[in-house]
Amino acid sequence: MKSERMISRSTQHHRLGFSLMELLIVLAVLITITSIAAPNLMERVRSGRVQEAAESVRELLGNARRYAVDSGVDYHVRFEVNGHSVVAIPAEPEAQTANSSGQKATETVLQLESVTLDESLFLRSRKDENPGGEQLEPMVFSTLENAGALGQMTWSSPIVFRADGSADDRTFRVMDEESRSAEITVRGLTGSVRVSPVFIMEDDL
Repeated sequence: MKSERMISRSTQHHRLGFSLMELLIVLAVLITITSIAAPNLMERVRSGRVQEAAESVRELLGNARRYAVDSGVDYHVRFEVNGHSVVAIPAEPEAQTANSSGQKATETVLQLESVTLDESLFLRSRKDENPGGEQLEPMVFSTLENAGALGQMTWSSPIVFRADGSADDRTFRVMDEESRSAEITVRGLTGSVRVSPVFIMEDDL
């Protein structure tokens, strides 16, 4: 009887554990799941970076419209041609605005704003649009910390946001080195800005 009890306990103990073969099977399943899920996860991360960058540019465009409406001064938004920076600056650096009575023009402090994307992301115009290409004097960026560097860049033609809330119709995009792109569209009549979902650029549209 004593011997039978010892065998029974030994068998029960063995069944509570895992064999080497079972552990290898579980490990193989985990590796297979990871190999399937990892590329999708990385794609989402990379697309998310492009989308986030496009949204930051959209926010700057929206701010430019608000600055124009609030100050009564037209604003220009320009992006660095095939570069990483975008700026919102008044159309005339020393613009005059009407005071609250509307009877006398006075100088006012105008807002300037810039956004710089990660070096792996780029701002591009559509293929059917001339992006322009000109340098601006550093004084145009006077209140921005990186005014000197901005003065060395080549800028697109301006997207104008007017004091009445309207703007220039324009479409450009943020893209990464592997052609993931998000298009940014400005609607002229309302000055509203829309960002597309991220897509892979099959052709240079």
